[in-house]
This record gives sequence, C-alpha cells and structure tokens, in this order.
Amino acid sequence: MPMQPYSLRLGPETIRQLSKEAGRLRVPARTLAQELVEEGLRLRRHLGISFIERASGRRAALTKRPRLSVAQVVQTVRASADLAEAAAYLDLSVGDLERALDYYADFTAEIDAEIESRQEIADREEQLFRERERLLKR
Repeated sequence: MPMQPYSLRLGPETIRQLSKEAGRLRVPARTLAQELVEEGLRLRRHLGISFIERASGRRAALTKRPRLSVAQVVQTVRASADLAEAAAYLDLSVGDLERALDYYADFTAEIDAEIESRQEIADREEQLFRERERLLKR
C-alpha cells in the first residue's frame, strides 16, 4: 500500500532526539519516525515482544529473552511435537510461546522471510565448512 502523508506536531526535544538518532543511523528523520511509529504500534499490540538490533537488521524478539527472536521460536515450534515440548526445549512458558506465535500470526510474511534468510545463511555456512574440510584433506 502506498505511503500517505500524515502531519503531527512534536516537541523540540523529540525532534532533536529524532534528528540525532537519524543522523547516527544515516537515514532520513522521516524514515526513522515511520519505523518508530510502526514498532510502537506493534509493541502496544504484542506485549512481551520487543525489537532488537542485529547485524541483519531489527528483529522481533521475546522481551524476556532478547537473544531469542520470534523467528527462532517459530522454527522450534515447527520442529517440536507440541507447544509444551517447544517450551521445555527453549526454557519458556507456553504463554511466552503463544505471545511469539500471536506476533507471527500478524506478521507471517515478515517472519517467514527472516526464517528463509536464516536458512540460506546456515546452508551457505555449511557449504563453506564442507569446502574447507575438503581442502584440508588434500
């Protein structure tokens, strides 16, 4: 859907902080403002989910376990017999898993793209490992 203009008033300190952060990230302030509004709306709707900056970009993660992304939870649930097994494996409550799955239900395409990207990286790393092993055996 195309972007639509939307006007709002911000205090001078908010504008200063927005400009400073946009400069640090080397993005236009309007782009950063758009991202922050979108994230804020997601955070309000999905309690227990936060956003973590990673080398590959910002990712949705569990607030209680910020190193555990929603994508990783989804992959674990898919590989498990049921939610209880996945929860035990991740040392989380079933409620924590349900929060991640609720987020996934709302943003399926985004999380599926992250999972696909993670799999491509893993496949490439495995291929490099096997190639190094082959070269070392010469």
